[in-house]
Parts: sequence; structure tokens; C-alpha cells
Amino acid sequence: MPSLARSNLNILVAGLGCCKQEIFATQGALYDIQRFGVNFVSNAEDADILVIQGFYNKKGITRVLNIYDRMSSPKWIIAVGSCVLNENLFKLESKLLSQLRNKVAINMYIPGCPPRPEAFIYAILRFQAEINNNLPIR
Repeated sequence: MPSLARSNLNILVAGLGCCKQEIFATQGALYDIQRFGVNFVSNAEDADILVIQGFYNKKGITRVLNIYDRMSSPKWIIAVGSCVLNENLFKLESKLLSQLRNKVAINMYIPGCPPRPEAFIYAILRFQAEINNNLPIR
């Protein structure tokens, strides 16, 4: 089995919502998430972590599953924001998010509407430490 210890993590952010702006704010000079070895990528094949945030319809869920299937192992999913956690925006689409949760394991949840960049960075650093220490991701 290949070692899961890594010095960097590649993140792909999917979905439509205001959380994406807060997540991408971590790349700026104020937060500089790259100093921790965290990079944002646009290809599923390059991603280690898929961040889902915002709201989804049927096509969006299908796209997320397609992206997840194209990612190489080991791969993880982090759900960010109230729309994904509580299904707030579209109550009619709550069954779709339940279907997503039944098909793939979501490894970490980051609450907030939207969560602050500091919360995202803290969660990623904790996630990275658990991966490097071979701890089970909760």
C-alpha cells in the first residue's frame, strides 16, 4: 500500500455558492494557504481532495460523482457550508444530497454560511495532520 504521508494536498472545489469565494480567499496574501503545501487544481486527475459546497441539482450531483470517479486514490471529500450540510437552499433537492452521501463517503464537514477562511484553513491543516499520522479521517 502506498504511503499516505504527503507534503502537499491538491484541492478541487466544485459547486455554486458563496463558500467558493471564501475558500479561494485563502490563496491571497492575507492567508497564503500555499505555505502549508495546499494547492488548488482544476483537473480531477490532479486532485487529492474534492471540496463540495453550494447547491446542486441532478446534473450537478452527476458531475460531482463523475469528478470523484476520475480522481486517483487515495481521495477524500470535504463538504463546506450550510447548503451542503443542511440542504438549506433547495428543500426539494434534499434527496439528491442524500443520494450523494450514500454513494461516496464525505470525510469532513466544515459548517458555516459561509465558513470563514480561517475555519477552512484550520480544517485543512487538521485533515492534513490526520492523513500524515495515518489516523482515521472523521
